[in-house]
Amino acid sequence: MLENMNLSGTLYDVRVLEAMRNIRIEDFITMDMIETFIPTAPNQKRKMDEDLIKMILLQLFAAFYSNRPLLFYNDPIYGRSTSAPHMIAIMAQLIEVEENDKVLVLGSKSGYLESIIQDMDKNIQLYIMEKVHEIYNITETNLKRIDAGEKVKIFELDPILDLEKLDIDIFDKIFITGYMKELPDVLKKKVKIGGLICGPFGGKNTQTLIRYFKTGEDMFDEEDCGSVIFSPLITDYKN
Repeated sequence: MLENMNLSGTLYDVRVLEAMRNIRIEDFITMDMIETFIPTAPNQKRKMDEDLIKMILLQLFAAFYSNRPLLFYNDPIYGRSTSAPHMIAIMAQLIEVEENDKVLVLGSKSGYLESIIQDMDKNIQLYIMEKVHEIYNITETNLKRIDAGEKVKIFELDPILDLEKLDIDIFDKIFITGYMKELPDVLKKKVKIGGLICGPFGGKNTQTLIRYFKTGEDMFDEEDCGSVIFSPLITDYKN
């Protein structure tokens, strides 16, 4: 997949290529995910033998490397998912991290995207905001498992309404991992002049991945990065 994206010119940042080779996908597969693949008869207890786990992991890897989202936390209300790997690569590339950047990610998903971004440059400061307690726990566990380090911080906060609770006022880059109808004014104030905000914007069935480049105090240039389908950003903010 990575080689094909590179050859086609879709993926040109070598740091993304290396990061996606460095970060092990299996570190983001939880036992809850494995259990959803276990075939069971009614009232029969699931048996977790080694061969069965291997078979399930192969199915998970096949699902992950297809261009379909893979649910990392199957919740009936939120239905959260992490993006297919080709989209993870594109998202990481679009944020254009540079040394010593302060990067804010709104909506943690599983921590996989954040881990790719952090691996691209170990000197960035990465802040993550996640409102849903269960997803926060999954992400925090995953980040500890891969030893993400002190420069990666995750907060169980509303990604829009609780922005003022962070100890950093202005960021170089902001990435929104769930769709919003439009870019909130409060986020416009949280990125520096010369910085960028990237995320999906639109309605439930289709969105556009947009990069907003801040060119002045209240001025932004927009770049259309293509049509996408994301789940909504979980926030109490009324968009």
